[in-house]
Amino acid sequence: MAVLGYVRTNEAELRVREARYYRALYCGLCKRMGKCTGNCSRLALSYDFVFLAAVRLSITGEKPKLYDGRCMLHPRRRRPMVAKCDALDFCADASALLCYHKILDDLQDEKGFRRLRAAVLRLFFGRAYRRSARRHPALDRVISEQLRAISRVETGQDPFVGADAIAAQFGELMRAVFAYGLEGSDARIASAIGRSIGHWIYLADAADDLEEDRKKGRFNPFVKLFGEELTEENRESLRQAMTVHLCEAERAFLLMDRCPSPELEQIISNILYLGLPATLDRILQEIPTNSQNTER
Repeated sequence: MAVLGYVRTNEAELRVREARYYRALYCGLCKRMGKCTGNCSRLALSYDFVFLAAVRLSITGEKPKLYDGRCMLHPRRRRPMVAKCDALDFCADASALLCYHKILDDLQDEKGFRRLRAAVLRLFFGRAYRRSARRHPALDRVISEQLRAISRVETGQDPFVGADAIAAQFGELMRAVFAYGLEGSDARIASAIGRSIGHWIYLADAADDLEEDRKKGRFNPFVKLFGEELTEENRESLRQAMTVHLCEAERAFLLMDRCPSPELEQIISNILYLGLPATLDRILQEIPTNSQNTER
């Protein structure tokens, strides 16, 4: 099952004020997670939800304030943080919901240490989940339903019909998260970005875990698709398929017309045009092909 953690900037290409704003979004989200869903939920803090916050702020035109606040991990020095706003509060809740359902999925599907870890995490994240589910019951249902559908395929309860089909289900989950509570053109733009990014994340996670899943006999759609060996042609087909989804997200990004600051616009642009392609290059380069396996 897809996990998050792939949606990052290319930091070397961010200008100083953009890097400062990006960090302020991260720290502001961390602070709001502590307030909205409890300090334990901060363990699930991810740059993927910083991207979600940036997208929702840009679509709605909400312009949050920045302030210098203190972090409990770095108390001596104040850090720039984005102040309380609707986008950050929603991202805190969405993170708690998705993390908790991922934990439940691991409890059902994993064994050994992974299952034990999930059982422990469930205790820590239960309160955060209940708070978020009370505020967003409809989103909770969508996330639960989509992850159950993915889990049924991964565990063999439902037939496997292709990597793209199962990735599309995670795309629908992220579409619901990105567009939740929005209407009209705002919802359509958010839906297009969320669906494309979700689809891309699932494929990226599957490609990143390909060798480990193959060795340990775990489900992986690309093992099902390509068998025991990956050729250069397979690698290139993966690149082309995943690039298509990035292009769809980029087209939706170009429709945004209410971005409240140039820094936000540049952060999203950096992620879509530089950060995600760099992540894709890294993942694909690390997958050994059959020629490499033969040499060993």
